[in-house]
Amino acid sequence: MQLTDLNVLSGVRDWMARDESFWLCTIIGTYGSAPRPCGSLFAWNGKQRLGSISGGCLEDAFIKQLDNATTAQHYPYEFCYSKELVQDGIQVELPCGGVIRLLVEKINPEHADHIEQVYQRAASHQAFARQVDLVTAKAQVIEHQLPSTAVVMTENRVTIAYDQVWTILILGISQVSEWVAKLGLMAGCDVKVCDMRKSLADSWTFDAAAGGVDISWCSPDIFVDQHADKNSAVLALAHDPRIDDIGLMAAVESDAYYIGAMGSMKTTSKRFERLARIGELTDAQLASIHAPIGLKIGSKTPFEIAVSVIAGLIDKRHQLATTVNIKTVAA
Repeated sequence: MQLTDLNVLSGVRDWMARDESFWLCTIIGTYGSAPRPCGSLFAWNGKQRLGSISGGCLEDAFIKQLDNATTAQHYPYEFCYSKELVQDGIQVELPCGGVIRLLVEKINPEHADHIEQVYQRAASHQAFARQVDLVTAKAQVIEHQLPSTAVVMTENRVTIAYDQVWTILILGISQVSEWVAKLGLMAGCDVKVCDMRKSLADSWTFDAAAGGVDISWCSPDIFVDQHADKNSAVLALAHDPRIDDIGLMAAVESDAYYIGAMGSMKTTSKRFERLARIGELTDAQLASIHAPIGLKIGSKTPFEIAVSVIAGLIDKRHQLATTVNIKTVAA
């Protein structure tokens, strides 16, 4: 679940604590250039909006329709943006020409337990699914049984599955590591950091007490073996072969979707020579390492390098999403 959607759930918890009712809209299908992926959330309580369903281009028209809905309107129901939304006699469409299908629910105070369950699963970065009965309006949290983020439609039921959150595994303490950790958390990722050099402990101020990440003091290969999976990015940011090389050798044997190493072209060349000679990495394994790390944006400062790193991860994730990850599945 994306950070923006977690923020939506956090906000609606506050509404429920005040016994407020609201509309919850979930994207359950897209076609073409729709700007938001399946599973994205939007909420409206008659005064405040949370989240987005179209990147901002159609929310006003949709809110107007919700406000004008009659008390006889049955919830939940499906709504298709490009075919049904008419404002002042004119069909309202996405500027990009895409199509968005929504599940629209009316959430009342008696649904507080369900919303709390969804929030807790999302906040703890667990995979889960929301199942909504279109006839009875009953919603429940069930175990994730689908490949990645997906939506399953049957005649009377919608199931929206959310995959585990993306994880960033940082090898080594550095200024760049700290900025990557900060930006990674802001991007909604689960961030973990390891190092073996306990002499650097005092230089890491972005710990859990400061809203950041505590260091795992262990060998980077053990760290990677424990935490790397298909949703993980392994980033060698120590600029120290004792940390970076050992972690990279473990990373190329893992299922990590992204492996990157910080350093200049000269540093990268020397690193690859060591990894081939000492670690016996193949050409294919070396080619799987993004080095120098990040997108080429001319970054120089630790913050700019961190921006390029996070941008590279997002770019890779979107490449994966367009191939197999985010989809609607017919039952």
